[in-house]
Amino acid sequence: MKTIRAAVIGTGMIANSAHFPALDILRREGIVEIVGVADIRETAARETACRHQVASWYTDPQQMLDELKPDFVAVCTPNMYHKEWTIKSLKAGAHVACEKPMALTLQDAQEMWKTARQCGKQLFPCQCMRWRNYMKQSKELVEQGELGELYFSDISFIRRIGIPTWGMFHMKKHNFGGPFCDLGVHLIDSLLWIAGDKKIQSVSGSTYTQIANRGEEVLLDIAESGAYDGVFTPRPYDWKEFDVEDLAIGFIRLEDGMGINFKFSWAVNLPTTNLNMVICGDRGGLSVNGETLYKNIGRYQAECKMKWFDNGSYKGAAFEQHRYMYRNIIQALQGKEKYLITEEQNLEVTKAIECFYRSAKENREICAKELKRL
Repeated sequence: MKTIRAAVIGTGMIANSAHFPALDILRREGIVEIVGVADIRETAARETACRHQVASWYTDPQQMLDELKPDFVAVCTPNMYHKEWTIKSLKAGAHVACEKPMALTLQDAQEMWKTARQCGKQLFPCQCMRWRNYMKQSKELVEQGELGELYFSDISFIRRIGIPTWGMFHMKKHNFGGPFCDLGVHLIDSLLWIAGDKKIQSVSGSTYTQIANRGEEVLLDIAESGAYDGVFTPRPYDWKEFDVEDLAIGFIRLEDGMGINFKFSWAVNLPTTNLNMVICGDRGGLSVNGETLYKNIGRYQAECKMKWFDNGSYKGAAFEQHRYMYRNIIQALQGKEKYLITEEQNLEVTKAIECFYRSAKENREICAKELKRL
């Protein structure tokens, strides 16, 4: 296969810390050539291009698409621009990897997938947490029947004070939502996948903005806010712009009756616990991040400590899951394997997003069947 000419739209933290390191590995192997980057901030585009030895940079993504005609585009913009630049990139003749959440409404997601089919291109949602070893090994346990019939899960990602302060995460007009969009979609996607591609029936949820919009002088850890490798050319942060939720809580009901409690925060007066996922079945329970299987052995209750061995090539690297994701993307483009995330799976996550924010706004449970479709 010829060298893939890749371009990146949006040169913020996730592009510099996750996508470029993964693409640079492929570039060194002669698989990928990074031909251009684009960002509406000239400084960010120019400095990213310089940092990663990319010849061309633009402040207009459409100009980049028109002039460079890349084979592949990574869309790393704020959430509200995912649909626009994914569709424009597909129509420009590129395969697209779109950062999470790929879409914020079911109709938008359906339109993006439909456009990819019409253009004869592949679309790769970046729900990268699936590539973590403990997620894959948890799925294997479920498939082997160790938990039996699943009926309950509790998922959370709690940052006591972990507010992204380097981009537009905190602004509704650019990012739409807060920690549910940033953290929650990862856990919901991974859980539905582990549980066997279950379907969303309804969501009841609430959003709160109680701490992050106060402007209190509290020391923040940039790594705790998700920038594990730091940030480059950050946009100046102003707490007065903060108008998304800093806490999201609720309950998801699946079509087979399984229930899911969730809570996700950037700022809440609770201990930081980061990722937490517990899955319960009638034969056993599993703490995914706690690496513990709860079973009965004869008359005795038992707790089995799992050994989630990680023998992967990128063990310990920041955003290592993006590196595995890009390997899968390349294999899919070469026709050697299927991409780990399907259209149907991506649509279920999008249903959860739309149902959640509608529920919080309308103060009622929202059923997936209420959502508008193409």
